[in-house]
Amino acid sequence: MKAREISYAGLMGALSIIFLFFASVLPKGNSLFYILSSVCIMIIVWLYSIKLGFVAYIVVSLLSLMIVPNKLVAVLYILIFGLYPLFKAICERGFPVYIELGLKLLFYNVALIILYFVFKIIMKEIPNFKFGIALTIASSEVIFVLYDYLLTLILQKLKSLKIPWRGN
Repeated sequence: MKAREISYAGLMGALSIIFLFFASVLPKGNSLFYILSSVCIMIIVWLYSIKLGFVAYIVVSLLSLMIVPNKLVAVLYILIFGLYPLFKAICERGFPVYIELGLKLLFYNVALIILYFVFKIIMKEIPNFKFGIALTIASSEVIFVLYDYLLTLILQKLKSLKIPWRGN
């Protein structure tokens, strides 16, 4: 890895931490900050490599556990929002669209199951779902597909820009 790659990954990692901190302390708009933290990892993967994106993800995950006041925000980042851009980059490297979507939904559902058990361990009690757990999961999957589409649109917009400092 070159010094420019490492410094850029450090900058994006710092931005991710800032976004996670905002998601932790601001009650409204935390979804926006989760998405922005994902975009930081996605930019590293796009500009340089999945390997550097993974290193940045690990560093941001560890720092978020130490710095971010609300540990739930850190756990959500570690399980979904930080890891997903890496998984997305791997899935979009040659799989047919239907397999790609199936793998992405599988990733999300596995992350939800892990999140469920983490909540159960930490909180000792799972909140009651107003409309039932099946409807909650189904609606969250729709939101996840929209999140994936939004990341795709952001990446397409970034690719359309003429960025002279692109690492590849």
